[in-house]
Amino acid sequence: MFSYFKKVSLPLLSILLLSTFLRLYNLGYSDYQGDEIKALYYPDPGQNFFSFLMDQRKGPLQFFVTYLLKFINADYTNRFLIRLPFAIAGIVAVWAFYKLVQKLTNERVAFYASFFFATNGFLIAFSRIVQYQSLAIVFMILSLYMFVLAWKEDKFKISGIYLGFIFWAISLLSHYDGVFIAPLALYVLFKWWKENKSLLKHLIISLAISGAMLLAFYVPFVLTLSQATKDYWMGRVTGSANTKLSSSKYLFVVYQPIYVVHIYTALLALGAFFLSLQFIRFKKLEPFKFSSGFRNTVIAVVAWMALPAIFMEKLISIPGTHIYTYIIPLMVIMGLGVLFIEKVIFKVLPKLPAYIIFMLGIFAIFMFVSAQAYAIFDDHSQEYPWTQEKFLIWNFPEPTPVYNLSLFGFPYYRNWDGIKSFVASHPEVTAYTTNEREAITRYFIPLQKDGTLAGFYVYINNPQSHTDIISSDKAFYWASKYDPVYTFSRDGVAMVRIYQMKTGTLAEVKDQGF
Repeated sequence: MFSYFKKVSLPLLSILLLSTFLRLYNLGYSDYQGDEIKALYYPDPGQNFFSFLMDQRKGPLQFFVTYLLKFINADYTNRFLIRLPFAIAGIVAVWAFYKLVQKLTNERVAFYASFFFATNGFLIAFSRIVQYQSLAIVFMILSLYMFVLAWKEDKFKISGIYLGFIFWAISLLSHYDGVFIAPLALYVLFKWWKENKSLLKHLIISLAISGAMLLAFYVPFVLTLSQATKDYWMGRVTGSANTKLSSSKYLFVVYQPIYVVHIYTALLALGAFFLSLQFIRFKKLEPFKFSSGFRNTVIAVVAWMALPAIFMEKLISIPGTHIYTYIIPLMVIMGLGVLFIEKVIFKVLPKLPAYIIFMLGIFAIFMFVSAQAYAIFDDHSQEYPWTQEKFLIWNFPEPTPVYNLSLFGFPYYRNWDGIKSFVASHPEVTAYTTNEREAITRYFIPLQKDGTLAGFYVYINNPQSHTDIISSDKAFYWASKYDPVYTFSRDGVAMVRIYQMKTGTLAEVKDQGF
């Protein structure tokens, strides 16, 4: 037992502890947000599971998870439980990424790169919601790791190929984003094949197994593809239905607002410079040179980064948070950037001062990024990005709604379970209207949404719809004259106000003397 613990990598253990804390702390606090509700298994009356899967826009894996969870928590009210499998997937992804980068490069690069993987705002947010992203990511990384094990370790020479293709298929059954690991996967498979040409049959069989897994779902899925799904995909590609600006940089900054984009940019530039030195013939650069195998592997990682970057930024009008597909390999280059700083400092300074300066600098950056991630995603005393939040000497700015924002994973609570209970206690009311997104309200309020027939007007302070005003003339008139019948407050601020209005148009309501 003690011999096992001696083998545990302390750098990896520290990264995993940090990852676990950032992904599990206050996991059940937030209401369902973004597309979480759409990932729950709620079939239409009489609809079977397979038919339900065919009606969705994405791969089936997230629905398999929520289908199984329905046996434990049928109404999905335990948000911590429902999110837990996705959070665990996010934690396992950190472990797999560390092991992958360690095998491809070395332990120092793995530690540096995995720190940014563990603290990246997108990857934390994905792990704190009920959606496909953390599942797609963990199986993408596991697939690459299995392929690398097959290439580098004899005991995984065959099993690594089978597991790699099975995990790749599962990632594609989570989301189509799984295809973007192809550049690195093909490079590693080529290296494996050069050394194991006699094992070609195993490559063919493993490909056939993963192909069968994919075809079993995607053939009937494509054959029954709805027009609504086609329109949704076309809208993402062309941006035809989008009236807001789309900026990947701006969205990145929303998820990590204070200096993180500058840290990423600087380390990426240094990593790219470090890589470029490998092609310069100059004796004084020898201490900075990689082995040829190390260099070629890093180039394959660059290709892994380039494919989704070009696709998302050049071919897709609204890439949204799918930019994670190139941010993940980018972190390996950032790890090289930190390694380059380390090498330069130890080259120009005596060992002890170099060690002190480097360790203090790394500690300061790591603590700053970690503390910022905690303040954004785990601490709910202020609910950034819907409200301004103080962080050390800075303020996290509220995002501007002129941009196309994909916001989820942030602390956000409006007591929708309480709203649902209140509405259910008034069966005489048959309709409602609100300033919140209908995708959220129709889950909690099983009434007809109609401003004339309402009924209830549910006003949400800082809603996920980003529409803070009461746009309905009737509701605005009623709210200016009458008190709400239900209020949910936090720290003395009303976060929810429900008004019980008379049915009819504004003119009809006024004619009745209200």
